[in-house]
Amino acid sequence: GAVVDFEHWQLPLGRRFRALKLWFVLRRFGEEGVRSHVRNGMALAQHFASLVRQSDNLEVVVPVSLSLVCFRLRDRPDEVQQQFLAALRKSGRVFLIHTRLAGVLVLRFACGGIEQSKLDVTDAFNVIQQTALQF
Repeated sequence: GAVVDFEHWQLPLGRRFRALKLWFVLRRFGEEGVRSHVRNGMALAQHFASLVRQSDNLEVVVPVSLSLVCFRLRDRPDEVQQQFLAALRKSGRVFLIHTRLAGVLVLRFACGGIEQSKLDVTDAFNVIQQTALQF
């Protein structure tokens, strides 16, 4: 198309750049710091997934993978999922991306920000839940 989609652009991670990036991360956080960060992201993802599972209008589509939760509106077609995603983005309070799993559109919620807390995840879920009520 005529519009360039910058959403998925990033630095190419060749072997040397990946090694340099890993070196910087290990130097900054240390081995235990990296482990702690990964564990925290996984715990936050489990927290978000549990909130989604308690919801009547949302569902977790696949098992949580590390710090990524794939979810969608329950029993709604892909067109409505797209409208839901657009409404979430328009709110400016959360930013989600989507993908297709087995041909079905799903939304992706990633945990693991350096300063992300359980409260942040709960607040994001509340925005998602309130928006979901419109659909």
